[in-house]
Amino acid sequence: MGLWPFGGALHKALETSHPSVSAHLRHDGDGAWLVVVHDAWHAHYVVGAMLPGPDELDTVASEGPACVTATTIEATAAAVRDRLLPDYAAALLRGQLAEAEEDLRWAQESYEPGEILEPFDPALAGALARFLNQVPRLIAHVRRPQALQLSPHETAFLDSFEATLESDGQDGTVAMSLWLTEGDQLIDLARNPDQPRLAPPPATRRVPGPAPVLSAARSR
Repeated sequence: MGLWPFGGALHKALETSHPSVSAHLRHDGDGAWLVVVHDAWHAHYVVGAMLPGPDELDTVASEGPACVTATTIEATAAAVRDRLLPDYAAALLRGQLAEAEEDLRWAQESYEPGEILEPFDPALAGALARFLNQVPRLIAHVRRPQALQLSPHETAFLDSFEATLESDGQDGTVAMSLWLTEGDQLIDLARNPDQPRLAPPPATRRVPGPAPVLSAARSR
């Protein structure tokens, strides 16, 4: 597991400053692994983050959180709390949203709705699995106390999304159909948690049909 981002103050401290003390710390709130280095030559501490694991982010392409430096343990702890951990959470969310959107756009362009039968193509099943792994985190982000209060329609949408996945066991045709038809709305909610997002549905809303027979799919 490498450092995130791939360059910066922490790399420099590790490579050129011959630190006297270094440690790995885990922040259980979000699963982040942090690297703490005491650079005695420059008389300061440098703290950065490790790359998130594949269960959190399959492909790390987004810009990572900036390292923090401070001259005392107290100031270092405050910088980690106030800057590094929030930056880490924001960078992880950006990566998860980019991954979810890329998978969904690929699936929507490669397959016709109503033409996907089980067993699913492995690439399609893998993309669905990545999305389903992210769903709880995305919904928790939308519902966090600091976010804009959800409208009744948005609350009903999230409740329905969760109930549908729970009833389907997250691996059947219903989950596939929900992902292809409603996944973009969840992504939009998570990307813009502090502004109105979903308009109320029209009076006659089309209910998604049976799960989406395979057409030619692009390899990912």
